[in-house]
Amino acid sequence: MTDTGGREGVREGRRRRLVAAVISLGALGVGVVHTVRPDLKIDGATLVLAAIAVVPWLGDLFESIELPGGAKFQYRQLQERVEAVEQQAAEARQVGDDASRQARVALVAGSEGIGSAEAEEEVGRLVGEFADLRRREPSGPARTYRQELIFAELARLTPLVDGYDTASALGSADGGTRLAGYARLYARPEEEFLSALVEAAASEELAFNQYWAFQAVGSVVDAVGPGNVRLDTVRRLRACLPALPQGTDRVRVLTAVLRRLYGAAG
Repeated sequence: MTDTGGREGVREGRRRRLVAAVISLGALGVGVVHTVRPDLKIDGATLVLAAIAVVPWLGDLFESIELPGGAKFQYRQLQERVEAVEQQAAEARQVGDDASRQARVALVAGSEGIGSAEAEEEVGRLVGEFADLRRREPSGPARTYRQELIFAELARLTPLVDGYDTASALGSADGGTRLAGYARLYARPEEEFLSALVEAAASEELAFNQYWAFQAVGSVVDAVGPGNVRLDTVRRLRACLPALPQGTDRVRVLTAVLRRLYGAAG
């Protein structure tokens, strides 16, 4: 068993000595310049800039420093607060992104006057467009935005298709067809497909698809009631979490679903 804490302490000590040496050498250099060139004047602005340059390094040497008059700087506490604020801002941006995605889906035009056959034909076209888009367009915000528009149309149209084969869509080898299945259950949650949906979400290879698969899971869970979801389904969802890249939107969506399930279980 390795002494990780001891090695961290040694590294911390070395870093502090290095920082102290750098600051000391800098001060010594200023002293040498002053000795060699006593006529060289250093104005107040130069001193302020030098102080600003040194301040970030002082946190590695001191927890805090108190100046005459009672002014006290808590370096490490300030750094921790800054990091916490940055983390909160990042989380807020991510939540905003999720809300924007769902708003785009919700704002899709109505479906009045579209028959089953026409809707089915349009779904097939969108599935092909999804595959073509992923072949031609490199990964990035532009492609993601266009994929979201396709998903929104699928969420609007798939519920209009009579006899839509949701089970086959979820098990399809084609990413666009699977996305259509997720869109169908996102727009029209059906309890009978929850287990198949969870399995499809767990094994989904496309990050975009998996995000909406978990959103669809959340829709079905809300529709049937978190307290009515089987324990093995909850366990299967929970097993997905460690395999997901940390900090992604998929982790946030799945975590939110699991919280609702755990809350129902007390």
